[in-house]
Amino acid sequence: MTYPDVLEPIERATRAELDAHQEAALTAITRHAFENAPLVRQQWDAAGLAPSAIKSLADFVAKAPLIDKDDVRRFRDTHNDPSGGMSKLLPGETMSIGTTSGTTGDPTPVPSWIVAPSEIGYSRDIWHIGARPGDFLTHMLFTFRGGHRRRGNAQIGISEICYSIAPEEVARAVDGSLRFRPTVWSMCSTPVLLMLEGYFEKTGVDPIDVFSSYKGAIFGGEPLSGRLKALTDSWGFEMFETTSLGDVAGATECRMHDGFHAYEDIAFIEAIDPVTREPVADGEIGELVVTTLVDRMTPLIRYATGDLAIIDRRPCGCGRNHARFKVMGRASDQILVNGRSILPREIMGLVEVHSETRGALFQIVRTEREMATLRLRVGYDTARLSCTADALRLRLHDQITGALGVPLAVELIDEQELLKLGPPHKIPRVTKA
Repeated sequence: MTYPDVLEPIERATRAELDAHQEAALTAITRHAFENAPLVRQQWDAAGLAPSAIKSLADFVAKAPLIDKDDVRRFRDTHNDPSGGMSKLLPGETMSIGTTSGTTGDPTPVPSWIVAPSEIGYSRDIWHIGARPGDFLTHMLFTFRGGHRRRGNAQIGISEICYSIAPEEVARAVDGSLRFRPTVWSMCSTPVLLMLEGYFEKTGVDPIDVFSSYKGAIFGGEPLSGRLKALTDSWGFEMFETTSLGDVAGATECRMHDGFHAYEDIAFIEAIDPVTREPVADGEIGELVVTTLVDRMTPLIRYATGDLAIIDRRPCGCGRNHARFKVMGRASDQILVNGRSILPREIMGLVEVHSETRGALFQIVRTEREMATLRLRVGYDTARLSCTADALRLRLHDQITGALGVPLAVELIDEQELLKLGPPHKIPRVTKA
C-alpha cells in the first residue's frame, strides 16, 4: 500500500531530484557555515579547505572534515561560547535556545531559528499518521529543552492539548482523550506507557476505548521495547518511533515501520566506519553522519553522531524516496564479551519479560570494552516480587545466559535506586564499575 495522496511534492521527489537538491543545498549551507560558525571555520581552515572546493556530493564526503560533540564542547569551554562555535546569534531570528539531552555528556545549548527543522519534519509525520485540520493532538513532550515551539501544528490547523510528564497527569490525559477524541499523541515514551499501564490496571478503564480515536502516536526517548509494543498493539494504539537525526532534526517511522525517514531536503546523511572514519556503503553498519541543509542558526556540517546505523535509500512503500535508517545502538555502548558484540537493546527484551523487572531498568557494568564476563545491574519492583530476590536473580541469569551465550553476573537492586539516575528512558545503559 502506498500513500502518495498525503505526501508533499518534496516527499515524492525522485532519487535524482533529491541528489540534485542536496548538491545545491550543500553548496549554500557550507558557505554560510564557513562564514558564520566559528568552529566550522576553524576545522576547515585546519584542513586547508574552502567552500569553493566543494563542487559535488562526492567532493563533500571526501574532503569536508568531521565534527563531533566533543569538538563542540571543547570550543564552548575554550572560547566561552555558549553555542560551541556553531552559530552567531542573529538579531530578530533567534527564537529560542534549547539544549541537547545530555545523555552522553553535559547538555549543549542549541539556538533555534524562526522555523525549526524538527518542526518541518514532525508536521509531515503527524500529517502522515492521519491528523487533519480541526483535529486535536495530545501533546506530552518528555522534555521542553527544545523551547516552547509548536507553530508547525498550528499552521496546519491542529489544536494541541498539553500535559506535563507526571503520574498525576495521566488521569487528565485519559480524560482529555475521551472528551476531545484526539487523532495523534506526541510524544509517547517509556515512562508514559508504564504510567498508562499502571493507571489502567488500577482503575479498570478500557484502554481500547481511550485510544479508539487515535490514528497513532509518536514514540521517542529510547527504542520501543518488544513488551511495550505488544502492550500498545493490544490497546489498538499504533506507535511510530522517532529518534534524533544527529541534533539536526528528528526522524520518524512511516506506516511501513521499516526504519526512520531522514527527510533529505532537511539533512544529508552518510555512514562511516567508526574506526577508520572512511565511508561505508548503504546497507552496512556504520556511524551515522549528518549535515543540515536548512538550519542557519546551528549549521552542523558532517556531524558524527556516535550512533551505529544502517542506511537504506531504496524507495519506501509509503511513497517516499527519502532515505531510511535503522539505529543499532551507540558506538560508545558497544562492548565485547568473549568476542561477542553486545548492545543494550539486546538486554532490554530479555529483562522486561519478567513481571518484577518489566520496566527494563538495567545497566551494563563495563570494566573495559572487551570483557570475559557480562556484568548486569538490574532494577526490580519490590512490590511485584513473587519469590525471593535470589530466585529472581537466578531466573534472569539462566534466561539471559541462554539467549546470549556468554558468562554472566547479575546484581539485583531496588529499581528506585536506578531511578535516582534519571527517568527510565535516560538512565545510562552502560556505566563504569
